[in-house]
Amino acid sequence: MNLEQRAKAFLKLARYTGREVSADFLRKTSDHFPKAGITRIHHLIEGIYKPAEDDYALCIWSRSAAGHDTEIYPDDVSIRKDGTWTMNYAAKSGNLEVGVNRSLFNCMKDNVPILVIVTTKPSGSPGGAKYRLLGPALIEDFNPANRRFSLIGCSAVAASELSRRYTQEEAAQMELRSRLIVPFQVGLDRAQYQSSRKSREHAFRHIILEEYRCQCSVCQAKFLLRQDPREPLVEAEAAHIIPVEHKGPDDPRNGLSLCRRHHWAFDKGLFTITDGRDIKVSPAVLRAERRRFDLEEYDGSPMTPPASEACHPDEQALHWHQEKVYRST
Repeated sequence: MNLEQRAKAFLKLARYTGREVSADFLRKTSDHFPKAGITRIHHLIEGIYKPAEDDYALCIWSRSAAGHDTEIYPDDVSIRKDGTWTMNYAAKSGNLEVGVNRSLFNCMKDNVPILVIVTTKPSGSPGGAKYRLLGPALIEDFNPANRRFSLIGCSAVAASELSRRYTQEEAAQMELRSRLIVPFQVGLDRAQYQSSRKSREHAFRHIILEEYRCQCSVCQAKFLLRQDPREPLVEAEAAHIIPVEHKGPDDPRNGLSLCRRHHWAFDKGLFTITDGRDIKVSPAVLRAERRRFDLEEYDGSPMTPPASEACHPDEQALHWHQEKVYRST
């Protein structure tokens, strides 16, 4: 696998960042998600996975970093205030020159990102073992005293390394999805983004419409015309819960897919989304003169969720809309 193929695989797999997946998905990725263009993410035999003919590790797996399993190599993950995450990952025991250890040193030397997965439910759990994709990370350093590699994820440097092989919008999609495993942040400093504002706007729209299958999360209305594969005609819009002018981030957790009518109604506070992800219609709607305006009938109904739990609206964003925009009287 060359670096171009690797980067494209990481881009396709970005939609799974923050998601729990099965062992079968990791071992037989081409069966479950052929668009990734790779046979497997990880073989789950040992922690470091290097495809046979590659010089670079493709993915590392930690049983212990998420706190849900134990292993002889205790790893740890921490979230930084700047929105990045770090992991100290143990080298394989024995000679540091063995192939899998050397593959991590090669990644560190050449700034080649690797995928990171952690166990969230150990084997023997109901439904079987589960794993979460933390996304791509760079290896910054190696400490020979404790034989630990220092990794950093969600960083501008990692995004920059991958973006050389992506379009600007693809790079922005990767960047926005990679942040789904760190806490939601309102007013994120623009300097922490690698991508431009325009690229993030396009990427935000792409992710929201993809996650909600191009339909309204209130009424399920959908219009999708694939006449132009590069830019299909879609009626639904990607709505920010906290608007950009109020420092709302281009984070999928700050977004909803809404038809144009319900986008307008949401922005005007005629309904909101509760913490339980139900639709709550404003009493003001009943006082309005209206005709063929569908809204009140959805009061109390659950919103249509995104494909990934990681992209569900964040409570912090919902609270802002409930308190600042929703017409409670």
